[in-house]
Amino acid sequence: MKNKIAFWIITLLLTACLIFVAITTIIRPVFTKNPLPKATVRNYSEEKKKVGKDEIINPGEDTATATETISNSKDSQNKLLELKRKENLLRSRLILATEDSTYLVLDLINNLAILELKGIPLHECHIIHATISNSIKLYNKDALLGWMAEPFVLRNVEATIPKISYVEKIAPKDTLEANKMVTEPKEAKLGDVLVVMEFERNLRLIISQNEQPDADGLKLISDIRRKYNKNEISRSIQALTKFNREPVKPHIEIVIPKSDATILYKSLPLSPRLILKM
Repeated sequence: MKNKIAFWIITLLLTACLIFVAITTIIRPVFTKNPLPKATVRNYSEEKKKVGKDEIINPGEDTATATETISNSKDSQNKLLELKRKENLLRSRLILATEDSTYLVLDLINNLAILELKGIPLHECHIIHATISNSIKLYNKDALLGWMAEPFVLRNVEATIPKISYVEKIAPKDTLEANKMVTEPKEAKLGDVLVVMEFERNLRLIISQNEQPDADGLKLISDIRRKYNKNEISRSIQALTKFNREPVKPHIEIVIPKSDATILYKSLPLSPRLILKM
């Protein structure tokens, strides 16, 4: 009898602990809805002056008109959201049109990652697979549109390959030594790719290759993934111990061919911008 009582007490305690962990780390963050940081939309008239084109039409006018004329039906709401998406995309491209640097357009609707300059595609690659975190999926569309209203600016990046690669060649001292140099140095090996990009408004973009990495590449990739997994574990432990969870960390991971991942990472500037379309 005593053994049964002890068994049920231990079972109830373990169940209570599991419920507490689930509420603290999963249910509570979802229902409290830590807000996604909202973009600060610039004054559109100022952007028109910077570009210097009076013929540009403010896409917000179309959206405002649509808001007045469209009813509250589900189909009409979808049309309105689509107009807002187009407005965000046009605004972001207009902002970046004033800069002379490449930027990345992540189109999760058509599964495309596009390297652009002033609205002109320079390189386009197909996204084989995309993973979107629940912190993005669980938010309503209006909140997401406010979050994506302007381009994201890179704050930190970590990658398994260098940004700039070079081949070192030692010049000969004289002609005799030059004649002895039968072979030239080999080009640097094309390493396996994993890129973790931390943008403003808490967005994390992970770019990984579709090909299976070799032993050296697997070690580098595992080290980076292990580091970020530890950070997430520490965030959960902090939520358990201090009843306080940091703001939601939405992340997107895309899988693309190795060659495309290398081109995207090395072609982007040191502080690139990202336009998100989803």
